[in-house]
Amino acid sequence: MSAQSNCSTTVWAVNATTIAGSPTGSSGFNSTLLYYPTGILVGTNDSIYVIDYKSSRYRMQLFYPGSQLGTIIINTTSGTALNQFSGITILNMDMSGNIYALDQGNNRVTMWASGASTGIVVAGGNGSGNSLSQLNTPWDFFIEPNTSYIWIADSNNHRIVKWINTSTAILIAGNGTGSQANQFNFPDGLFIDTSDSNTFYVADCYNHRIQKWLYGASSGTTVAGQSGVSGSALNQLYYPYTLTMDMNKSLYIADYSNHRIVVWLLGATSGILIAGTGTHGVLPSQLYNPLYIRFDSTGALIVDDYYNSRVQRFPVICSPNTISSSTTSVLTNSTSIAATLQNTTMAISLTTNSLTTSASE
Repeated sequence: MSAQSNCSTTVWAVNATTIAGSPTGSSGFNSTLLYYPTGILVGTNDSIYVIDYKSSRYRMQLFYPGSQLGTIIINTTSGTALNQFSGITILNMDMSGNIYALDQGNNRVTMWASGASTGIVVAGGNGSGNSLSQLNTPWDFFIEPNTSYIWIADSNNHRIVKWINTSTAILIAGNGTGSQANQFNFPDGLFIDTSDSNTFYVADCYNHRIQKWLYGASSGTTVAGQSGVSGSALNQLYYPYTLTMDMNKSLYIADYSNHRIVVWLLGATSGILIAGTGTHGVLPSQLYNPLYIRFDSTGALIVDDYYNSRVQRFPVICSPNTISSSTTSVLTNSTSIAATLQNTTMAISLTTNSLTTSASE
């Protein structure tokens, strides 16, 4: 929700620390284990909110820095009541500290005030369908910080919609299923650049691309990946699920089926690997179908390592003296990757190292 300032050279460690869940990929339903976590959220003082589920139970836990013991905030069952969930995909928080949950199975967004035992429907909740009053398996959403308008990636309707209030939604983008510039094929991730007249970016998952749309435009432009082509090369994506952006307009992408996080710089034709090895596994350097990306106040990369049932933290290290003598320029003169850091870190130097978390963080 606010800008993050780092030193002049940003370094993310290759090996992550597990901050919630199991580092060995096992799963469970006690306070130290997670079961396929989906939504994650960075809160006050870098506490981490995580929602996970097992069978018919859902719970939201709060993990404080330095502790893998979660505190249960919400513990409920599967269902349609306002104190129940049915397939949460992402968490969100507004400027007042209210938590929002995208309840995919119920095709709605509910808001939970601090300490509340039930939620309030703020978008959707009118059954599954394709009218503007309905949603169909939505995946991601974004809250405008000043207006509280709720943007939703309405995945199975292949569109982006914006809810002005609980009863009024407008179509923002999407014109049927396909790979044309005005179409999506299961849009799953969404980021709105409120500093640029609400230009928005969509992880067009099944088209294996990231689309940039100017607000009010009738079509988008591919800025990452190759439209309709999946692959593991750094100029390709393979089911990108979600994304976020920094102050330099660099895009950070959860490249789900490539088991990695990549960053695409503004105007780049290829991405840079910053987390994961490209091969799934349980090692500290590996990911297994990452879903969501967040940043904490230090600039550390927080990743929802979905299939490993854990949340990983790739710390940021600021050491310009070490890096400056061992960098090799790639893509642009504002970016470099450290060539020799004893295989323990990966460095990216950005002209302005300010990470901004989206309103969904």
